Amino acid sequence: MTNDLKAGELVVAKGKLAKIQQVFSEKNIRVQLVSTGVAIMVSRHDIERIGNATDDSDISRDANDYTAEQLLVFSERYDVLRKWRRGELTAVEGSKKLNLSKSYFFRLAKLYDEDLGPLSMALRKRGRKKGVTRLTEEMETIISKATKKIFKKGVASFSKVWLEVDTTCQEKKLTSPCKDTVLRRVKILVSEEDQFKFKKGKDAASQKYSSRPGKKSISRPLQWVQMDHTLVDIILLADDRVHIIGRPWLTVVIDIKTRVILGYYLSLHVPSAVSVACALSHSILPKKEFATKLGLDPVDYLFYGVPEVLHMDNASEFTSPKLKAGCTSFGIDPEYRPIGRKHFGGHVERLIGTFMTGKVQLLKGSTMSNTVARRGVDSEKSATMTFSEFTRWFAREVVVYHSTVHSQLGESPRQAWNNYFAPSGGVPYPPKIAQPDKLRLYFMPEETRKISPQGISLHGQQYWDPILAPFVGTQHVVVKYDPFNLNAVWVKLNSEFCPVRLSDLTAQAATYEEYRASRFYRKPIRAGAIDSEAGRKAYREKQGIEKESARLTRKERRRLASEQIYREAYSPADAATQVGGVGDRKAPPDYSVRPKRFTSEN
Repeated sequence: MTNDLKAGELVVAKGKLAKIQQVFSEKNIRVQLVSTGVAIMVSRHDIERIGNATDDSDISRDANDYTAEQLLVFSERYDVLRKWRRGELTAVEGSKKLNLSKSYFFRLAKLYDEDLGPLSMALRKRGRKKGVTRLTEEMETIISKATKKIFKKGVASFSKVWLEVDTTCQEKKLTSPCKDTVLRRVKILVSEEDQFKFKKGKDAASQKYSSRPGKKSISRPLQWVQMDHTLVDIILLADDRVHIIGRPWLTVVIDIKTRVILGYYLSLHVPSAVSVACALSHSILPKKEFATKLGLDPVDYLFYGVPEVLHMDNASEFTSPKLKAGCTSFGIDPEYRPIGRKHFGGHVERLIGTFMTGKVQLLKGSTMSNTVARRGVDSEKSATMTFSEFTRWFAREVVVYHSTVHSQLGESPRQAWNNYFAPSGGVPYPPKIAQPDKLRLYFMPEETRKISPQGISLHGQQYWDPILAPFVGTQHVVVKYDPFNLNAVWVKLNSEFCPVRLSDLTAQAATYEEYRASRFYRKPIRAGAIDSEAGRKAYREKQGIEKESARLTRKERRRLASEQIYREAYSPADAATQVGGVGDRKAPPDYSVRPKRFTSEN
């Protein structure tokens, strides 16, 4: 029988501790699970009683459930009643002191309990008990079944539950409850976590409600390092500043202890083994050449070192056998987050969020963080930066970040790093890296090329060294390159890697990603066309030389022809026939003097 069950009684329902909310019949008893707060409908056979255990749901004995003002009132009433019970006050004096009627004073006196103290002065709430409703058993069953049915689907909402309830009621010729009533009932039947899950997604719910016991204890830099990718919230232009090339990817490595960005890699393509290898080698090795090439002072980026633990998610580029083998070879322990637990990478996630919301999203061409913030923003139309410009800008933002006081550290990441490696001042160098060239070569990307008489052609550049001469014509030669510096490559010859520089020693090659960016919407160059400003200048100068030489040659030839004509006209053989003899012959004209204009006076 259900008559012995009372609202507020603690029972075991379907193997879980629960509190009875309302008893409708033997088959329908609504209970609230203590562990989750979710209300479910069970039958009498699903319930096991716990002796005489009851819990008055109207009166809480937890001080945290009351405000400071309420606790003050309870304490004042308790003190007055204690004095009354001791005979120090009369009932009239006590009720007057508390500003209560005499009957209400005696009502409080019945609640007085020295074991509970001031909390015994808490009164039962008026009205219906919490969880008790006026809906019929049949209506409660309809709402419960509708909620269970709708929230099993991928997309659920309160409106859909009400629509299901309304349709069922119409079919059964019943009066439908109002939406607010159904809404209140659904909030009882579905936990807050489940509601959030259906609204924001499983991952977001896990981030908010999943338990996170313990905290990682980090005592020194490079003890625990995290790596992750993100798609940067900005649209970039091609080098022609007209066409759009899209959003870049960022792979970043952060030291948890100091929050220092040990290394990063910007790419125009989705994350790959190249991105991971470049970011990792960038974080481990010194960055003097990198900083100098970007126009930074090398002392602005002194952070590097071999991490003890490299913490990553389970993406394929992080779990590749080559990366795992490389980490093991150089004393790095690769660790992976539990699947679906993003909060295990919380530090790097927050760093990425800081850079996106506080820095990148302030630039022209930003895509913002969501569709609401993006309203009225034409990211493609407002874009102004090329990939090379964004690379230089981002490097400077990293310097600014390292010099900004961190809210959790109470100091800047730079200062936290310096305090550990150089507490007395000086340059904060971590321990030197053994075999840096071997490490750099291992993580470098590689391709195969043919050695031609001109050398090796790779990424728009020509490389040559006399060491290649005996191997001209060899095909499928392994060539490794540093994406940050393409001024030289490493060619595998006789099982050893040999450095080979650019054929033009005066040239400076772009980085690998800058080279790839330059290939977007590049103007077509036809065979025979001149592709440099110096070549076009020399072409015009050559034409000028040709024109000037032709002019001077024509002038000299005209002069010689004129002299020849004069000599033939006034030769010695014809002198005797000239009137007046030799003395009357005129001097030859001087063709170098400009002739005088003829006038009538002449």
